[in-house]
This record gives sequence, structure tokens and C-alpha cells, in this order.
Amino acid sequence: MRKTGEHSNIYNHILKCIGLFGSVQGLIALGTFVRSVIIARLIGQVGYGLNESFNRTINLAKSATDLGVGFSAVKKISEYYSDNNPQAMYNAIGVVRSWAFLTAIIGSVIAFALASLFSMWAFKNSDYTASFMMLSPMVAFAAVMGGEMAVLKATRMIKQAAMSQLFSAIAAILVSVPLIWKMRLEGLVPSLVIVSLAGLIITACYSFHAYPYRLKLFSRHVYSSGVDMIKLGICFTVSTFLSAGAYSIISNWMSSNINTSVTGVYSISNLLISYLGLLVFSAVDSDYFPRLSTLYKSNLKIRVLAIRQSEVSLILITPLVLLFFFGIPVFIDIFFPNFKESVPIAQLMAVGLVFKSVTMPVAYISLVKSDSKVFLIQEFLFDAFLVAAVIGGYKIMGMWGIGAAFALAGLFDWIIVSVIAYVRYRYCINRQLAFMILVQSVLVFAGYIVLSCCSGPAYWGFGLTVCCCSCLYSYYCYHKRS
Repeated sequence: MRKTGEHSNIYNHILKCIGLFGSVQGLIALGTFVRSVIIARLIGQVGYGLNESFNRTINLAKSATDLGVGFSAVKKISEYYSDNNPQAMYNAIGVVRSWAFLTAIIGSVIAFALASLFSMWAFKNSDYTASFMMLSPMVAFAAVMGGEMAVLKATRMIKQAAMSQLFSAIAAILVSVPLIWKMRLEGLVPSLVIVSLAGLIITACYSFHAYPYRLKLFSRHVYSSGVDMIKLGICFTVSTFLSAGAYSIISNWMSSNINTSVTGVYSISNLLISYLGLLVFSAVDSDYFPRLSTLYKSNLKIRVLAIRQSEVSLILITPLVLLFFFGIPVFIDIFFPNFKESVPIAQLMAVGLVFKSVTMPVAYISLVKSDSKVFLIQEFLFDAFLVAAVIGGYKIMGMWGIGAAFALAGLFDWIIVSVIAYVRYRYCINRQLAFMILVQSVLVFAGYIVLSCCSGPAYWGFGLTVCCCSCLYSYYCYHKRS
């Protein structure tokens, strides 16, 4: 009975966290969509393009200079939090904040110094050098905020972390829209800086209240004790660059070898899938990874938690994928009528989310074990396979092949990660999860057959039937285990 109760508590906790972060991410996505539409209306396509270029370049600078502190700090603090060792935890928080502050200063200085280079890279001229100089503080704000968000996640202040993200998104609308409405293009750069600062202030209000802000900038011990954290952070940063590089190669290949319209269709599909995945997977970084970090010494406990996370993610994502299958044509007709070609691509891309639901919890095991080389190998193999599959898929099957490549890449990633986890950590799924994967995969396949072969009343009738079957089976699985 105790074991059943423990499993029930794990299930309820995971579902609660996914519900919290999923709903917050949904509201953030809605707010981002509304903000983007308003900004596009106020400053037009040129202004919106500038906004995207500025954000993309500054985010790249931030990722290159923050050494992954915002991610790796979660593991460091979580270990002491779970051991109920407040003194060691406070010391760890001080180490994290000191490193975050240091990378913030260095990153901001580098961004200011390279402003001309950023302008040339983003716009092929130096006209926006002054703009990038003014945007350089955003690198510092993001680095410090990453450290504070890590403190919230590692100390299980899950609600506060979610609320800080939501209020930051609301602040982005309240600040940027009036500024751009009044100043038009001239208000774009100030709005980006102020929005970034507002996000830092909101997050800091939560973390500073729980753990007063203290730095030890001139302590050699503080920086030496953070070396392991930085090694893990650099590993995560490299994996992020590998992923960004893969998607960049795909986009550039499409623009150079096909045409820009195909790139636009692909980008819309990828954006929609990203938002759909965030509804379920946003809790993995915020809740699952901190809890997994506390179990790094026990392969058995890691296996149990990873299986539970995979089960809950699977029973939630599969009905969403099926609803996405049948609802995306209507959504595209309403909001993106010029991108109807993205429908079949997005539908097949969504299949990859089913595999991701059982892959992502396992992929994090190598990070918890500080096995950075294994994690990078996993990421490199997936990114290389994805690029090859997309290019090969388009050459063989055209637009349909792009979506099929993402679905196939999801399956490939699951197989590779599972094999590595079994060899290195003796991780394997149990019969219950295996049967769940089989049933939900059959339902997804049946749903795709329906949308491919049916139309009119039959399309909606059979489609809703498959969706209901998946929802009922997911409910049955959850009720049985909780």
C-alpha cells in the first residue's frame, strides 16, 4: 500500500505541475501572439522584422556568455535542498548568484563591444550599431534572471516560478504596446530593454523575498566551488547551439535550394508545434529536472521517476496531438490563410511529440549524472539525423517529407536515448509504459489514417471518435495509477 501511495503522489504531483506550467505557457503564448499582432499592426512588417532580429541576436549573445548557469544551478542547489542542509544550500545560492552576476557583466560588456559585428551579422550593415549598444544591458538582465529562476525551481517554489513568467509576459504587453504606439519604430529598442528589466524585477521579487540577495564577488572559494556547475552549464549551452545550428541549417538550406515561401511554411509549422509541446513539456525543466537531480545516486529511483514522468507526459500529449490533427486546418484557415501548405507538415511534426514525451525524461538522466559527453552525443546524433532526414525527405517526398522527417527523427531519438540509457544506467521501461506507448501509437496512427482518407462528416465523425478513445484511455491509465 505504501508503494501504491507513493506512486499516486508522484502522479498527482507531476500532473499538478504540468497543469500549472501548461496553463501558464498557454496564457503566455496567447499574450505573445496578441502582442505580436499589435506590434505588427503598429510598426508594420519592417518593424516586426527588426523586433525579431534584435531578439534573436541578443538571445544568441546571452546564450553564448551566460555559461548555462541558469540551467546547471538547478542541479547544484537541488541536491542541498533535498538533503535538508540549509547552510550548504544558502552557500550554493550565493555561488550561483555570484557566477550569474559575473557572467552578466562580462556578457553585457561583450555585447556592447561587438555591437557593430552584431549589426553586420543581422542586417549586413552597421546602421544598427547604436541600437545593439543600447540593447546590451538585456544580456545582463537575462543572465541574472536566469540565476534567480534557477533558485526558484531548485527550491521547489514552482508556483512562484510560474507566476513570475506569467506576470513578465503581462508586463511585456503593458510596457511595449504603449511605447511603440507612441514612438513607433523609435520605441522598439527602449521597449525591449524595459521589458527585459521588468522580467528581472518580477522574478527577483519572488526569489529575493525567499532568499535575500547576497554576493561574494571577490571570493576565490566561491568561484572554484562553482567549476563543476559551469562545466555542466557549458555542456547544456553547447547542446543548445547544436540544436539552434541544426534548425538554422534547415532554414538556410530551404531558402537557398527551394524558395523562401517553403521556409515560411516550415517556420509556421515549427512555431505551432513548439507552442503545443510547451503545454506539456514546460514542466520538465521547471519541476522534473530539480527532483531528478536529488536522486542521482540511485539508478532505481531515477528509473521510477523517469517512467512516471513519461507516463503522465504521454497520457496528456497524445489527446492533444489528435485534437491538433483535426483542429489545425481550421486554425490555419482563420489565422494564417496564406499558409495552408503548413497543415500536413504540422500534423506529421506533431507525431514527433508523442516520442518526445517518453524521450525527454530519459535524456535528462545523463545531465543528472553529470555525464556531459553522453548528453552531447545524444544531442549531436539527433540534430545530425534531423538535418539529413529533412533534406532527404523533401527530395524524396516534397513538402510531406519535411513533416515525416520530424516524426522519424522523434522515433530515432527515442531509440538512441533509450539504448544509451540502458547501457550506461541500466534504465529500461516497464511493461505498463510499453503497453501504453503501443496503444497510444495505434490511436495516433488511426487518427492520421482518418485525416488522410476521410472528408466531410466522416472526417469529423471518425476523428472525434479517435480523440475520445485517446482521452478515455488516458483517463483510465491515470485513474488506475493514481
